[in-house]
Amino acid sequence: MLRWISASFVVAASAHAADRPATWDMSRRELEAVGLGQSRGDPVPMPLVTGSRPSRAEGDNVIFVNFDEITMAATPGEDSQSDSTGIFPGQHFAAYGGAMAERAAVMQAVRADWAAYNIVVVDQRPSSGDYTMNVTSPTNPLGAGVLGIAPLDCHDAMPNNVTFAFHGAQDGFGPAIQATTIGQEVAHSFGLEHVDEPGDIMNPYNAGGDPAFLDKCIDVVANGAPVLCGMQHAEHCGSQTSQNAHQELLTLFGPSTPDHEPPSVTITEPADGAQFEVGSEFHIAVEASDDVALAEVQLFNGSEALQVDVTEPFGWDVSNIPEGAYLFKAVATDIAGNSAGSAIVHVYIGVEPPPMEMEDSSGGGSGGSGEEDGTGGGGQDGGGGGCGCHSAQAPSELGLLGLAVLVFVRRRRVHGAA
Repeated sequence: MLRWISASFVVAASAHAADRPATWDMSRRELEAVGLGQSRGDPVPMPLVTGSRPSRAEGDNVIFVNFDEITMAATPGEDSQSDSTGIFPGQHFAAYGGAMAERAAVMQAVRADWAAYNIVVVDQRPSSGDYTMNVTSPTNPLGAGVLGIAPLDCHDAMPNNVTFAFHGAQDGFGPAIQATTIGQEVAHSFGLEHVDEPGDIMNPYNAGGDPAFLDKCIDVVANGAPVLCGMQHAEHCGSQTSQNAHQELLTLFGPSTPDHEPPSVTITEPADGAQFEVGSEFHIAVEASDDVALAEVQLFNGSEALQVDVTEPFGWDVSNIPEGAYLFKAVATDIAGNSAGSAIVHVYIGVEPPPMEMEDSSGGGSGGSGEEDGTGGGGQDGGGGGCGCHSAQAPSELGLLGLAVLVFVRRRRVHGAA
C-alpha cells in the first residue's frame, strides 16, 4: 500500500486577522488591480453516484503532477491512465518548462498542502494502480483569466480523473499560488466545491498568500447553481451547503502516516571494474525505487558530490573524463528524506586496476570490511581457501580535479499518450 510520508499536522481553523495577507480582505476588483483575482474555473460535474459513499480501492491515493508535454486522447472520457478527458479531448498541452529546480519548488508546495492526508504526490507517472493526474501546463484553452479546471466527482467515486492547472515556469505566479491551483483542481475531483474564504484552497479566486484546506465549515459558493456534492459535505457540517475541506479529505484518505523505509538503489552500468580509454564516452545508469516516491538520485565519486537527477530513468552520459581511478556511488533519497546508497562501482580511465590484496575470510587479513575503499565488503572471490580479494585504491587526485570538466548529460524518457 502506498503511504504518504510527512508527519501529520493540524490545519488551523482560520488565520488570525493579523496573520491574514492584505489581499485576502480585498474585493475581486481590487485584486485584479494588483494582478490577482484570476478565477479557478467552475468544475465540470461528473455523473452522481447515488446511495452510500463508495469504498476506495487499496492504494488509490496518488496525485500525479504532470509537467511534461502531453496530447489528450481524442475520445472523451475520464481516464488518467490513457490520457483521456471529457473536458479537453484531443487538446495538446505544452510542457511546464523551466529548470528542474522550478518544478521541485512547486512539488514541495503541493506536498505541503497535502501533507496532512494519506496522499502520495509524485511527478512521474505511476506504472500501475489508480491515480489522479493534474496536467500542469501554460497552454490555456480557457483564456488568461482562468487558472484551472477539473471534473467534480463526489466522493471521488470514479478513479483516474484528469484535472488541469494552467501554469508554466515563466507565468509570474510563485510556487504557492501554482500549488493552490493544482490542489483546488485535484480536490474538485474528490468532490470538494468552491467556498467563499480566501484562506481556503477551495476559494474560487486567486487572492495570493498560501491557503490551506481549512478545518471549519464554510458556505459553498455555487453561483446560483445547486450544490452537487451536498451529501458528502453534510457528513461533517450537518448541512449540504457548507463544506469542511480538511475533514472531508481525512474521511476519503485518512491521516498521513510516517514513512521510515529507505529507497533501494543500484548502479547497473558500467560494471564494477570497468576500464575505458581516455576520451571514451560511457553511460552511468542507476535503478532506484521506493515504497512511496523518490525525490532524487545523486552521484558521487568517493565523497565528492557530482550530479543530481530527479526523474526516471536515472543516469548520465559521461564524456571528457580524465585519466584516473573513480569510485562511483549513487545515493537515492525519497520524499520523506530517507536515503540509501548503492555499492561502489570502480571505473578506471586510462589506467590499470591496482593489484588485488589478499584478505583472510576470517576477518584477520589486511582488507577488513572493504568499506574504506568503497568495495562494500569482501571484494571478489579469491577462488580458494576462503580467501577474498579487493583493491585498495582511493579516487585519484587527478580524477577528482578532472571532474570539474566532466560532462554529464541527462537522458530523458518521453511518455507518449497511451
